[in-house]
Amino acid sequence: MIRLSSDRAEEMLASIQGQQILVFGDLMLDEYLFGEVNRISPEAPVPIVRVTKEKWVLGGAANVASNLRSMGAEPLLAGIVGSDEAGARIRKKMLDMGAGGEGLVDSPSQPTTIKTRVIGQHQQMLRIDREVTGLPNREVLEKLMARLRKMAKNASAIIISDYAKGAVCPHTIDTIREVANNRRIPWIVDPKPAHKGLYSGASALTPNAKELSELTGLPATTDAEMDAASSKLVSDLGLAGLLVTRSEKGVALVVPDGGRQSTVLIPTDAKEVFDVSGAGDTVIAAFTAALAAKAAWPEAAMLANVAAGVVVAKMGTATASPMEILSRL
Repeated sequence: MIRLSSDRAEEMLASIQGQQILVFGDLMLDEYLFGEVNRISPEAPVPIVRVTKEKWVLGGAANVASNLRSMGAEPLLAGIVGSDEAGARIRKKMLDMGAGGEGLVDSPSQPTTIKTRVIGQHQQMLRIDREVTGLPNREVLEKLMARLRKMAKNASAIIISDYAKGAVCPHTIDTIREVANNRRIPWIVDPKPAHKGLYSGASALTPNAKELSELTGLPATTDAEMDAASSKLVSDLGLAGLLVTRSEKGVALVVPDGGRQSTVLIPTDAKEVFDVSGAGDTVIAAFTAALAAKAAWPEAAMLANVAAGVVVAKMGTATASPMEILSRL
């Protein structure tokens, strides 16, 4: 089994600094309500949470951008926000981390997606989703595609974070495929199985094992099953490779090797798992940033695996800094 040395990881993280990476997809605001639980409601058999603290963090594609910034890359975020308070919070948080908001397009008819998590006694008790899904109107799409073309001119890689809320559609994917192919830069997708047909020709996908099974219609539990399903997906979509996240089993990297398929199994780096929220965002951010910095695919996958081990030990949607990544090695 190959391992990533701390010296090589340090070199890779140094090369990531300042890499401009275009992030496109569904933008969300993650809201956390923390509180104390001391009694049951007299109205229904449910606990009463007395809220003591509120927190808002970037979610969805915006969390991918936040992860890139935490690692030292320069994210170029493009997507749709509503003309509402949640959209304004996303814009402010992007400005606060020095990423700017020129790629954000306002949609007066579509509110910003909000995921609210209620935390009582350090445990998630409930999640409330507020969203309106569906294709954006033509005017919003035209603005978005124009900004994607403009921002891709300076990018060394592209990440698509698809949560099936509406931003990722044939129009926007065709635009990304065109600019990525013209500039010969990798484009990596965190997929939704329902959109499988959109991802044809992507450099790589980063599904979890369940999504891999849904994308192929094959089981993907054992190593042998995962190999078969991965081979089918790479063939179906003409991918250059595949990075499958496998929960407690770590990650599996599938890449063509001299005309054949080669699989690298990388065991989990997590010492403890507190919350898996947003771990997939960390994986695709670290993997793509490393590829943009010209790292070899296995090295990029190992770096992503270590970064994921950092964030799952934290509460809520989180990021991993270079110092935290190196400390684990």
